[in-house]
Amino acid sequence: MVKNILENQDPKLQAMIVDHTVPAPKEIPMDEPVLKRVARPLRHVKFIPIKSLAFYTKTGPMEFSYEKKIKTPIPKNKIVVRVSKVGLNPVDMKIRNGYTSSIYGEVGLGREYSGVVTEVGENLNYAWHVGDEVYGIYYHPHLAVGCLQSSILVDPKVDPILLRPDSITPEEAAGSLFCLATAYNILNRLFKSKYLKQESNILINGGTSSVGMFAIQLLKRHYKLQKKLVVVTSANGPQVLQKNFPDLADEMIFINYLTCRGKCSKPLRKMFEEKKISQFDPLQDKETILSYNEGKFDVVLDFVGGYDILSHSSLLIHGGGAYVTTVGDYVANYKEDVFDSWDNPSANARKMFGSIIWSYNYTHYYFDPNAKTSSSSNDWIEQCGDFLKNGTVTCIVDKVFDWKDHKEAFSYMATQRAQGKLIMNVERF
Repeated sequence: MVKNILENQDPKLQAMIVDHTVPAPKEIPMDEPVLKRVARPLRHVKFIPIKSLAFYTKTGPMEFSYEKKIKTPIPKNKIVVRVSKVGLNPVDMKIRNGYTSSIYGEVGLGREYSGVVTEVGENLNYAWHVGDEVYGIYYHPHLAVGCLQSSILVDPKVDPILLRPDSITPEEAAGSLFCLATAYNILNRLFKSKYLKQESNILINGGTSSVGMFAIQLLKRHYKLQKKLVVVTSANGPQVLQKNFPDLADEMIFINYLTCRGKCSKPLRKMFEEKKISQFDPLQDKETILSYNEGKFDVVLDFVGGYDILSHSSLLIHGGGAYVTTVGDYVANYKEDVFDSWDNPSANARKMFGSIIWSYNYTHYYFDPNAKTSSSSNDWIEQCGDFLKNGTVTCIVDKVFDWKDHKEAFSYMATQRAQGKLIMNVERF
């Protein structure tokens, strides 16, 4: 067969055959292949890893999770914020109390924060830049997400967010916007409805709550209230308020919540009858007698809850006055209260017929921080930013906790003894 192939060769192919005089090269010796560790080549990261603090049920533990991720590239109209501080709020505990089963999976915590912008969607390059120091509200109670995590994906059209000025610290920024906006929106509504005037006589129940502290500052510094505020607080509340607001120390009259066992209507009525009140003056270290001739209140702001003041409303509140509560008819209980729960029948009746059956206007106020729906009426986001930047109000921080001490932080908040904001540090991840 080989002979036939050679005899039948194509002449053209045969002419192309060349005899090489140089011998073929020797085989190159090679070492046995061995796997070696080398530097990983550069590649595009498909997501931003996240460490978050979450829970599954109200009775289960809070624990760290690494399941969430932010896909990159991020959406064109969103930004990523690396969270450094988070302000704790009672609403976190109320939301947690509503999860009796783990069927909803992992649930996040935290509603307000401060941090640094690390990613910017291409449609927002004109407004936000990598490295911007920011603070804001991340409020999605029905989506089981929170800002107690290393990074969050923020939609500026929905989530209120502001540049942090040098005049406020990251801790103050993280604890300001939610409670300040609550206080401002309440007072702004009262002002527009003609209930709040410079000559109004006002009672604040819960003066050392975060909302109460912001309300005190706004009333005296922004709305220029002329009369002294009557403030219901407890224990060392007067000293806390006078120490933190020395310019307002003489602008408040205090009712001790503990001495009357929560029935503050009794010392209030006594003050009306006797036209005076005795209280401890920390500056003089003695009891002093203050005169009081203002009579009934035009506005009552209740940040504690309960029915005591309402049960004596005819003696305490002027006809045509206003009563605003953020809690309701029951005294707040962070260990049991459930977010967005129904009021009792009497409270619902007051909402519907308060100004008809009762002589005052009753409002159970719920703050909605959605930037798209709530800021159009009064531009509260920018207004609150100006209050903080200009020093009209100051955020009082009670305690700062490390992330690993989250059990201690929430246990302390559950005691309801905090006098100011509780802030949690978020580790960089």
